[in-house]
Amino acid sequence: MRTFLRGALVLALAATAEAMVVRPAPNFGLEGTPKASSLRSFRGQAVVLVITRSARGKDFRRQVYRLKEMYGQFATEKVVFVAAIAEGPADVPSDIPFVLAANPAQVAADYGVAGKFAIAVIGVDGNLDLITSKVIPAARVKDAIFNNYETQSAERKDLNF
Repeated sequence: MRTFLRGALVLALAATAEAMVVRPAPNFGLEGTPKASSLRSFRGQAVVLVITRSARGKDFRRQVYRLKEMYGQFATEKVVFVAAIAEGPADVPSDIPFVLAANPAQVAADYGVAGKFAIAVIGVDGNLDLITSKVIPAARVKDAIFNNYETQSAERKDLNF
């Protein structure tokens, strides 16, 4: 009887795990966007969040340069780019259209960023799929977007795991 109950519990937990968010991204407000008021407004779209002290900072400029390498692919997939800029002018020197976070200092705190730079990838399911304080290649951002929890779960179903 105990074995049966244990097995039933494992199956029930496995079924509910499919619908769970693994690591939910902290929500935050956005500035000047008529269609979207917060991160949750972009549910169903991948979001690349760049947190920086200054848009003129070396790490921020290097990261934007790397993202531009694959921006065409990101645009095709409707990836949203958000910048949380704590100091200085809020204009982003880039061809990539960035949406601005409303309270950059709070965004940095909510994401546990204590330094001057970080980049995060939030999947279409609202999961925080990647966060790092290092400048990373655009290909790594792309991998985080297209190999997220939701995609991997769907592929496992297709393979009957």
